[in-house]
Amino acid sequence: MPDPGVWSVVRDAVPTADAPTADVVLAADFPVTGRNEGGFAELAPGLRPDCALWQTVAPQRTPDAEYSPADYLEPWLAEVRASGRAVRAVLGYCAGSVFAGALAAELARSQEIAPQVIVFDPELVDVPTVHLQFGRVIGNMTSVLSEREVEELSRTAQGLAESPGADPAGFAGALFAAFRPVGAAAFTRAGLGEDYADELVGLVGSFLSYLGVAARLDPRPGWERATVITSASTGSGLNRMRATEGIAPIKIADELRFDVEHRDLLRAPGTAEAVAGLLER
Repeated sequence: MPDPGVWSVVRDAVPTADAPTADVVLAADFPVTGRNEGGFAELAPGLRPDCALWQTVAPQRTPDAEYSPADYLEPWLAEVRASGRAVRAVLGYCAGSVFAGALAAELARSQEIAPQVIVFDPELVDVPTVHLQFGRVIGNMTSVLSEREVEELSRTAQGLAESPGADPAGFAGALFAAFRPVGAAAFTRAGLGEDYADELVGLVGSFLSYLGVAARLDPRPGWERATVITSASTGSGLNRMRATEGIAPIKIADELRFDVEHRDLLRAPGTAEAVAGLLER
């Protein structure tokens, strides 16, 4: 079993005499309690039972533009290598699709058969992506952040996003610098213990670090072999990229489209059925 601080086992497979070491499917995402989007735990029951499903656990880091993306990926790769399991596919959701593409490209160098790549509304992380995700974070904290604090953080984020030459990794770091004192004070005011308050502030930092590292990775080599699962949401995934001026066309292997919202893509029965069929190949 992998280190639970590196991979979360969504579902394990029972080895058989014919396959004493079951294959594994990897999933890149940043799941948090209470988010309204479906997750890989909701997709898992519809997949074939003969392979395990492991989901990334993001490193506990604060945004740092000097931190190497290769160092960020290495714990995930090292645990897979140590397991001795073959990776059948790498999945990715939203910004996690960047990590899925990068992980698949690395694993293809060491496996006899390259893993499939299946990504769900993949996003290239840019300043608008980080801005949107930060807005969702503080929007989900209205039970502890005051209206004034939300407004001030929103104004700060808007100003930083509009700064000339803003880059997504640096933007993520600046957002965390603005959020940390406000968040710490709000959690303390809400009566949370110091350790728990620090943990929640750190979770926001880890998420912004996740986005900042994704912005510095090139997933396109991995995506060239990918099957993309696309929702009906115009502001997500390939739908957004195709409508955004300046983004070069994304090369992919195949695309399956579903008439569901982005937030429901991983929990739609048709999605699980399609992915199960892809894993049969």
